[in-house]
Amino acid sequence: MLLKYISIPELNFSESWDRGLKKIKNLNNFDKYMTIFWFLGPIIYLIERSPADLWLSLIGIIFLFRCLLKRDWSWTSQKWFRLALGLWIFGLFSAILSVDPYFSLSQGLVWIRFPLYAAAAQVWLAKDRDIRVMMLIFLLFGALIMSLILITETLHDPKPRLTWPYGDLIPGSYISKTSLPIICVLVAIISSQKKISPIITLILSITFLATLLTGERMSLILLTGGLLTSALFFKPQLKKIFLIILSIFIIFLSTIFFKPQLFDRFTNHFFKSIPIFNTTNNVDTIPNPYWGAWRGGIEQGLLTPIKGIGPSSTRKTCKDLKNDFSRWLPGKNFCSNHPHNFYIQIFAETGLVGLVIGILMFLSIIITCYKARYENLNCPMAATSFIMPFLLFFPLQQFGSFYGQWGNLFIWFAIGFSISQYQGWRSANKSFEK
Repeated sequence: MLLKYISIPELNFSESWDRGLKKIKNLNNFDKYMTIFWFLGPIIYLIERSPADLWLSLIGIIFLFRCLLKRDWSWTSQKWFRLALGLWIFGLFSAILSVDPYFSLSQGLVWIRFPLYAAAAQVWLAKDRDIRVMMLIFLLFGALIMSLILITETLHDPKPRLTWPYGDLIPGSYISKTSLPIICVLVAIISSQKKISPIITLILSITFLATLLTGERMSLILLTGGLLTSALFFKPQLKKIFLIILSIFIIFLSTIFFKPQLFDRFTNHFFKSIPIFNTTNNVDTIPNPYWGAWRGGIEQGLLTPIKGIGPSSTRKTCKDLKNDFSRWLPGKNFCSNHPHNFYIQIFAETGLVGLVIGILMFLSIIITCYKARYENLNCPMAATSFIMPFLLFFPLQQFGSFYGQWGNLFIWFAIGFSISQYQGWRSANKSFEK
């Protein structure tokens, strides 16, 4: 019943659900069970990182065996995947020459599972539009469950940073990254209609409130960016954009009124922590650790600028840096497990060669998703698909580790769904449909 109230002629959830069920019934048993397994992703992601990683890795591995049996690797001709493969191979080369080859190789070797998952979604599991719409419904279900969990945590155990259900300070990433496709689609729907849907308004308000309550600043920025850009790039209406901005402002003010400890975190402390603006300022009487992590990564990259120091090796060598090594860089180094920025980390760990390949890979993914928008501007799912990689790979932000687990699990889930909107590569590779 809910699907009826969030549907529009360009994207009818109810009809796609019915058609999708029929299509799944007509699949062979293997593809049928794997499609159902894929649908379970948003629920498995609510449990913990190990089950989520196992789910994603299994899909990638099974996809490889499927390609091997079919003897068809035509999908590898896509530029975005070739660049991902090139970055992976060069990372392994850097790992061999690192200070701890075994550790670096073990970190770099398994990174390829994330692009493989994205390829599996695009080429195999999500190649059908109705199947993709069904996944959006599961994403909506997962986002609402996570939001209710976080609101319950706030009422039961109020604190500045929320951790349920993971026991870690990252639940906002589930909504702002993994669930970003459904958020963008719902905004596109509500912004394109004359009447405002109360159901969609309620869903967006709940997810925004839950993300705000987590205290995760980057998650809130990503979600806000998704809300605004989706309204701008799908049949924009100034009145609707104004209402979205006003709603964000009202929810934000109302929340910090009842939870004032969030006010400083999202205002004063936030502005003092911005790395590119505060390189020497103190944050709570200590040097800015956010800039310090970036600074340490830049210095490590400058030590071996061509090949880098190896995947995940920044945690091994950062402590050995001297603060006067690069005097032209202001501030002091802050050593953590990684530089907290994908671009700086790729430069530090795979050098300029890896950085160039990585930037081209990010751009290629964005362009591939934009092709889907260009081919179907009337579909909110396709028209907003480029927003996910654009926001998730936007360079001036704090990231998790590029070779890490949780952050990549969140990000590449959304990337896999977004890139699956583009199926134009098949026109030149008909053999994969056999």
